[in-house]
Amino acid sequence: MTRYKSSLLALATITTALIAGLFYAFSVAVNPAFMQLPDAQYIQAMQEINRAIVNPVFLFGFLGSPLFLVLTVVGFRKGPFSAKFIWILAAALIFITGGFGVTILRNIPLNNQLEAFSLKGASAEQVKVMRDAFAGSWNNWHTLRTVCSGFSLILLVIACLKKD
Repeated sequence: MTRYKSSLLALATITTALIAGLFYAFSVAVNPAFMQLPDAQYIQAMQEINRAIVNPVFLFGFLGSPLFLVLTVVGFRKGPFSAKFIWILAAALIFITGGFGVTILRNIPLNNQLEAFSLKGASAEQVKVMRDAFAGSWNNWHTLRTVCSGFSLILLVIACLKKD
């Protein structure tokens, strides 16, 4: 395996691990804790996270993972298809559709709807309706992206361990 291909696979694996880890942490710690919050505090906390998470460190992993996955697929595609290539291709397809795609098409639009909701002047009933409309759907999509990201990471680790 050339150094270039090894580097791409390492970057794809590292960035996918960063995002899978973030999603996993939300699933096992943040979301269960937030479910205990009263409605207004839950909305405020999610709004704050949605504002804080868009930063260069997060974007490196979130945008880097699909980019490095595609570049890795292209790099390993040259020549005869190997078992390593199949693992990488599967990881890329699953992450790009189930991790990145779900985030872009489902979670971010829900985040944007929540961001547009103002707690100031909202009645307790309006706050409850907003939370109910947001939380169940967001958590379901989040679970899917967490599983897909974790599975993609497992496939990448298998690819790392395979010989050419």
